[in-house]
Amino acid sequence: MSTSAIAALLVVVKNRILQGPKTRSQKAGLFALISLILLIAKYPNRAIGTRNRPDLPNWGGMPLIGNTYTILKNRNRFLDVIVENFDNLDGDVMSTTILGLGRVTAINNPVLLEHILKTRFDNYEKGYILNSVLAQVLGNGIFNSDGALWKMHRKTASHVFSTKIYRALIDGAFTSHSLQLCSVLDRAAQEGRPVDLQALFLRLTLDAFAKLSFGLDIDSMGKDGKDPFGSAFDYAVVETDERFMNPLWRITERLTSKSNKMKQAVQVIDKYAYDAIRERRKETTEQAQVRQGETGREDLLDLFMRWRDEDGRELSDLELRDVFINFIIAGRDTTAQALSWMYYEVMKNPEVEKNIWQELEQVGDKPTYEMLTKDMRYSNAVFLEALRLYPPVPRNLKTAVADDVLPDGTLVKAGDRIMFSTYAIGRNRSVWGPQAPEFIPERWFEGTTIETEKGLLSNRTYPQDHVWPKVKKETAFKFSSFNAGPRICLGQTFATLEAMTVINMISSRFQFVLVPGQSAPEPVPSLTLPMKNPLMVHVVRRKSS
Repeated sequence: MSTSAIAALLVVVKNRILQGPKTRSQKAGLFALISLILLIAKYPNRAIGTRNRPDLPNWGGMPLIGNTYTILKNRNRFLDVIVENFDNLDGDVMSTTILGLGRVTAINNPVLLEHILKTRFDNYEKGYILNSVLAQVLGNGIFNSDGALWKMHRKTASHVFSTKIYRALIDGAFTSHSLQLCSVLDRAAQEGRPVDLQALFLRLTLDAFAKLSFGLDIDSMGKDGKDPFGSAFDYAVVETDERFMNPLWRITERLTSKSNKMKQAVQVIDKYAYDAIRERRKETTEQAQVRQGETGREDLLDLFMRWRDEDGRELSDLELRDVFINFIIAGRDTTAQALSWMYYEVMKNPEVEKNIWQELEQVGDKPTYEMLTKDMRYSNAVFLEALRLYPPVPRNLKTAVADDVLPDGTLVKAGDRIMFSTYAIGRNRSVWGPQAPEFIPERWFEGTTIETEKGLLSNRTYPQDHVWPKVKKETAFKFSSFNAGPRICLGQTFATLEAMTVINMISSRFQFVLVPGQSAPEPVPSLTLPMKNPLMVHVVRRKSS
């Protein structure tokens, strides 16, 4: 509504007020109408309570609610909408206003991301809004904390990730759980029965990480996925993300069954966490030594239970529960989803699949640390390319503590939210070249420039003895699928080695073929990046498993 139209409307209302006596209810109604008109005049295209920022490129906006309706309408394809809007925008900054969140400024290039995640790291926190939305599930764990609490989680957890541990995992948990998956796939191939590949990967990573980190034998693979923990966890993660899209979630959840369902899901999750903690606290010193002697190490739960602050205080059961949940989401969901998206792209690109087989013929199917880190170059490139297009944590939100100026001159006010989408940056043509949306593993090799080597798209068949170049190291701000700066993912090497073990053992034995007639997979709105529907595949034996 234009300023002149609002002024004319106010004149009409004023004349109505002056015409004859009015009842109390009529006066209240007219006062409410005038107030509404004045509010619309003040907030013509942004959410109520937000500052006017004509200096920022805005993503449309309606009076009083800003972009709230548009975001709610597009919540099921929110990531692709972000990509589309940046594609239509001349620049890498876009501003929106949302009821309950205020002004959210989205950034879409590595220079701005480095400023947020590294240069001015202390000025951009998770903030109250993010904490309150995530608290029911994640509590105050590493993903949902700032400051000293986050540093404690980070420092303590860092001790569990080492080359010695990785070597032990390849010889132990990674290989044994992958063999268990091979048995499931072999039965499916024998019976001609299609399987949900995403569900199998989720079972694999849950079993492996729960055992590695907390000594839990969930055995979701053996139970055919019928474990209450996995189902409850999936529900809680998806519903938590829904809260970001709904500023009235506290009200709407109470008006529906979601509030009770969420409580029930969290109760199931909590039971697993508290049972693991209780059993560990009951251990004698001798029992702990025997257990650690069998695995050759302390696990995450050991490390956090041994932690003490400067006053000698240990972590409570509630704090240990938060550790459990945060690291399970990191170790289970992210790697499983990355593998699901990767194999989907491999099935779509037969040349890529043949190149993986060719590499595996050269290196063999008995994984070692040296093989996975040095010899499986093409498979590594395939995994990185999947992570680029389908990052496990597709978007993130920060809150500015104090006023700031981004490297491109964009002014950020204290309290503003800064959103970055790794999903969108991975598809940004100005960052990754004109062919950014395409799945091209070759872009990850040193000396390769995809923009000029068009032959890579039409002919990606290589000689049997082809030696792949070294995999290039992109900056963590360009390739931010593992986050960047001080909060870069501790489990980056863990996830990569687990994925390489799976590729080595699974692709050497089986081929996957998409079941005809199913829709192309699309992301579910979630904290991570699961596929909306099952990824149904036929399993074909390549050799005896």
